Amino acid sequence: MRDTRIDELIERALDFRGFVTLSRHDSTQLVGFMYDRGAQHVELFDGDSTERVRVAIADIADIAIDGEDAAAKAQAIWERRRGALEPSETPIWGDWADHATLLVVALPLELRAVRNVIGAKGPMTAGRFGDHRAIGLAVGVGGGTARAIAEHQPRLVISCGFSGALDPTLRAGDIVLATSVCDDNRDSISVDDTVLRSARHALDGVQRVREGEIVCTVRVAATSDEKRALVRRGRLAVDLESWAAAHAAKKAGIPWLGLRVVLDPMHADLPAFTRDLHASYVWPAVRHALRGPRAMLELARVGLRARIALSSLERALLRIARSVGSLRS
Repeated sequence: MRDTRIDELIERALDFRGFVTLSRHDSTQLVGFMYDRGAQHVELFDGDSTERVRVAIADIADIAIDGEDAAAKAQAIWERRRGALEPSETPIWGDWADHATLLVVALPLELRAVRNVIGAKGPMTAGRFGDHRAIGLAVGVGGGTARAIAEHQPRLVISCGFSGALDPTLRAGDIVLATSVCDDNRDSISVDDTVLRSARHALDGVQRVREGEIVCTVRVAATSDEKRALVRRGRLAVDLESWAAAHAAKKAGIPWLGLRVVLDPMHADLPAFTRDLHASYVWPAVRHALRGPRAMLELARVGLRARIALSSLERALLRIARSVGSLRS
């Protein structure tokens, strides 16, 4: 018979908006953000937001809710400030963040397009997205979006950035407007019809825009064979982070939109170093280039596709910004 205490702790952990410490019967521990459960397992993003981890409920000995609840902290700050003048050093996105549009990407490189669109300057990526305030964040892969939502309480979440193509007709720079996202367990979250229609209207006339499902994996699909293995009817692209963003937005009751741009076509392989997540890809890229002329050529091709993709993403976001009010309503 299963320990009902563990079931109660799981429910508390799922309601908590911060990190928990999960202890297994084998004395190992895992610190992470618990975001979902099944009949026999729970799923977490690890503490570095780089990996999704599935743990069997039968293996759980205890769950300690010892992290910081970011949303509760933000509420406490608001309560303290209510009725008082804001100090001059208050962060630019302070108390209006609950009315902002949150644009999340995984990598700092992808954030360049977001910064250009919202007009962000300085160390904080905050500005305007259409007629509304906006926050742009590179949140990594995993629970970063959930923490950003808890902290900033946005009105709309837009997950955007690079993806791999699962359709052989897609080229570098092509835009994929998500109709739904699914994870590697084939669980699916659909985009709200009103949001999708508004985005579709905003992108009307933009060349090379396709609509379809995005599949999210726990590892980079770096080769053409790995991408072909993910092909299903209706799927257009693969990435690592859209599912986490959609799941976090859905749990918070916030509308979301998935907008991906193709970095690597279906037939193209990515360099081996892209399989691992890095805070910066500069040194891994340099080491790869030092392997010889073929590696340098491979890297140059990826760099060219990245520039094309960033330019395409920026243009698409500018069009979406004009219709952001209809997406947020």
